[in-house]
Amino acid sequence: MRKQPTVLIGLGATKSGTTWLYHYLADHPQCHVRSRKELHYFDNLDPEGLEKERQKVARKAEELGRRAETAKGGMRARVRERFDDALDWLLVLNEDDEDRDYAYLCFLKAGRQGKPVVADITPSYGIQSEEVYRRMIGLTDDVRFLYLMRDPVARLWSHVRMNAEKAKKKKPFDVHCAEMLQSALAGDLPEMRARGDYATALERASTLPEGKFLAVFYEDIFEKEGLERICAFAGLDFVPADLSVKHHEGKSLRMTAEQERAAFEILRPQYEAVREKMGTLPRKWQDRVKQFSS
Repeated sequence: MRKQPTVLIGLGATKSGTTWLYHYLADHPQCHVRSRKELHYFDNLDPEGLEKERQKVARKAEELGRRAETAKGGMRARVRERFDDALDWLLVLNEDDEDRDYAYLCFLKAGRQGKPVVADITPSYGIQSEEVYRRMIGLTDDVRFLYLMRDPVARLWSHVRMNAEKAKKKKPFDVHCAEMLQSALAGDLPEMRARGDYATALERASTLPEGKFLAVFYEDIFEKEGLERICAFAGLDFVPADLSVKHHEGKSLRMTAEQERAAFEILRPQYEAVREKMGTLPRKWQDRVKQFSS
């Protein structure tokens, strides 16, 4: 009987290098990922969320189908792959409830050609409940969870800039970012804050089977030692990464000193919780704590 692959689930956090990790795994000769990076399966298990995701994927498939007809050269093949994957994913979402988890697993494995690891990198999985984590564990014999964490202030500011850029409001970018940051710090954008709630995520992860969860600092994944840890955990041979390639950096904008301090005061418990759980903090995190704790 052919050995079943390891299922690697990337839990997050948002704006902590998950897109970079996805592309690294996509290029790794021992790992198989589909062309759709974020599947959003385990955060849309309720009927309403599932139906919204079906509609979203159907619209995307329709768009990709049109693009596949006009794309040229190598782009045509890439668009066609994304179109085919969207159709396959729509079939999974349309499965009956009792069969959908199996269909999800089959989707991950399809086309792997014997590669020992398959992956789903969806940052929003990091804010799911322990019950959902147990459902993930039950997929197959070997499910492993990888959680990326970035300096809390830097992560939130990157998230703010991303959302502000997507919103395309008719106001100066810095003004929109300032307003969004203020709303996030005031608790008016709870999901944005939740995406960087490392304290809760690490606490929930403590219920996972021993050896099946690895938390890694964003600041370490671009170093050989950090990437080696990820590969060893996932069951992959170490392959050097192309660090010249950037993904989703977003529009640049520096925080003001006042914004940094306000964000740190709200997010201070995250620094403390991560230090307690991990035993240490990266140098950049430590420098920020020192800067605003004097």
